[in-house]
Amino acid sequence: MKLRRRVAVAIMIALLAAGSLAVFAPAGPAVAFSSGGLFLDVQVEEPARLVARGAAVDVPLEITCNASDPVQVFVTVTQRVNRGVAAGSGFATFGCTGSGQDVTVRVTASPAGRAFIRGDAVVEAEIFGCRPNICGSETDSETVEIRR
Repeated sequence: MKLRRRVAVAIMIALLAAGSLAVFAPAGPAVAFSSGGLFLDVQVEEPARLVARGAAVDVPLEITCNASDPVQVFVTVTQRVNRGVAAGSGFATFGCTGSGQDVTVRVTASPAGRAFIRGDAVVEAEIFGCRPNICGSETDSETVEIRR
């Protein structure tokens, strides 16, 4: 009986320790794609800015890459507006410098949807690029504030 109780207590302590690590361990940033000499990273920054009374949003990003050709960056924004949803997408091409660079991608609202407004929105960004004999992509998704 004593052995079973000791085993049960040991299992409970192990489970509590693992749970504590999961709760208190800091969340790290998105892991960048790195393979065969290709490095790609995209980070969504804040705040996004309204353009033309909500017809579009300028989304700031930080990209880091070493692709030999220009990289393509795709961005989508989704925002709850009253009882509907405003959504849109944007695309831009950038040259790589090998270090972090601040860029902006304009995301236009879908013509069939609503205009963007001030407030929180979900922004998803993807960077795609190539070096000789290898291509890759990396993504980031964040909740950001849209301001005027």
